[in-house]
Amino acid sequence: MENNQFYSPKTMKELALVLKEKKNKNDVFFVAGATDLAVTMKKNRRTDFASIDLTKIEEMKKIEKKDDYLEIGACVTMTELTQSSLIQSEILALSMAASKVGSVQIRNRATIGGNTANAAQCADTLPVLFSYNAEGLLFDSNGQTRLVKLEDLIVGFGHTYINADEVLYKIIVPLGKQKHYSAFSKIGSRKTVTISKINYAIRMNIENEHISDMSIYLGSIGPKPIRASKMESYCLGKRWGQDLLEPLFELGAQQIEEAIPTRSSRHYKKVAVKGIIEDTFNALNCQLEVK
Repeated sequence: MENNQFYSPKTMKELALVLKEKKNKNDVFFVAGATDLAVTMKKNRRTDFASIDLTKIEEMKKIEKKDDYLEIGACVTMTELTQSSLIQSEILALSMAASKVGSVQIRNRATIGGNTANAAQCADTLPVLFSYNAEGLLFDSNGQTRLVKLEDLIVGFGHTYINADEVLYKIIVPLGKQKHYSAFSKIGSRKTVTISKINYAIRMNIENEHISDMSIYLGSIGPKPIRASKMESYCLGKRWGQDLLEPLFELGAQQIEEAIPTRSSRHYKKVAVKGIIEDTFNALNCQLEVK
């Protein structure tokens, strides 16, 4: 595998062969949307690298429901996630997160695989995927797959436990049997093409008007999204309603303080988190009204 070469496998078998060649190389990059790669190459002024195009592999471009989980191909774009009726009905927060990534042009190119495997601190899909206990299905040079919980796979700041001869093949999202509700919100330094300064995803189940299960993750306050366990614990077993909002504001600010106690940005984020908590609270209310 030589630098400045471009590889475009069309089947999983062809991909396995290319991965064998990639195994001992450090200057080989996967290409799907290439939005992150373009930025990296410009920043590092790199021109001597090889690339592997994944967009010709049909299995990596599908969204499918199987029993009680969803399979999302790593090459599914943000626009496809935003517009998919299946994603909207089963994982609304993921559709919401995807709709907030970059510009229209970026969403048309950027993929869920890139947003996940690049492990950026500000990645918008990760808090949602973590809240759903999503797993990454990895494919290697021997044609074998392994399934790893995304929260374990992602180290943060561009680091993962994906091996040199592996590629993120699909995202597996368990749905369970019970109806769930979810929402996402973010805050950045501008209204459009915004890189998250803080983002937030919530998933919950309601039984007899009370919260029976809840998962909340905050992003852009650490190497990877962190679980807001205090907020979850407070809500479990309680009736969903307006009375929860003020306590959630306070607990959200506490989570920020605990996550980044020495960073100057904590003061801003302790206030900002209240805005995105209210955004998702209102979005969940809308879902509950039309259930």
